Amino acid sequence: MHKIFANTLFIGKQVISLPSCHSTNDLMAQMSAKNQLHEGAIIITDHQTKGKGQRGNTWNSPQGENLTFSVYFKPKFLKPSQQFELNRMVSLALLDVLKRLVPNANLFVKWPNDLIVNKKKIAGILIENSINQNSISESIAGIGLNVNQRDNLLSTATSLASHTQRTWDLNQLLLEVAQRIEHYYLILRGGDFRLIHELYEANLYLKDKVAFYEDSVSKFNGIIRKVHPDGILEIEDDSGIFKKYQFKEVRLLSNH
Repeated sequence: MHKIFANTLFIGKQVISLPSCHSTNDLMAQMSAKNQLHEGAIIITDHQTKGKGQRGNTWNSPQGENLTFSVYFKPKFLKPSQQFELNRMVSLALLDVLKRLVPNANLFVKWPNDLIVNKKKIAGILIENSINQNSISESIAGIGLNVNQRDNLLSTATSLASHTQRTWDLNQLLLEVAQRIEHYYLILRGGDFRLIHELYEANLYLKDKVAFYEDSVSKFNGIIRKVHPDGILEIEDDSGIFKKYQFKEVRLLSNH
């Protein structure tokens, strides 16, 4: 059972802990529709049976080994065009925690929603927003962090335990992640987007490095140059043309 967090301002003051559920994001959306959530609420489960990832993928996690949870926000200070600020915020929070725990690893944020350790995925983020005409009325940030899983990891994935050869306390990790999420959310709420953008770009996987990509037209060598404020990725191809991509419009094939 997860306790209410004593040392945050609002994240984790409401914690709903379940032994099993289909998707914490889906459950959070259902509870929000019934006005059962305060901002900062967390829904966490030991076993997520139908966790959602990007591109319609599922996030599979063995029971009780990893962190699978969702956080509820009401970011009415953000315009619909600023949705990606929430991705940046959660990514940086996870990055801070991981940097402390595996300080010697090569840690990066991979656009748009993954955390990478030594070229392997350790965490994924799925943010689902409800938008009205002028603002984001609510946001559900689903987070999956591979912690104590060592067996049956995909060849492209890794975990904290695999890197450190030790078992981690999931409750303590959840608290640390929540504290860092709150830290960056308050920075966003204060309007300091520039700091968030600078930190995100400084930790962006394959930024200014040649890699092999595929879009709807071709496969090509390209270099990530920036992520625009609205979350659009800009890649310079090997003929010097700058291409812009929304989510799911380009795929990394190889990082050489």
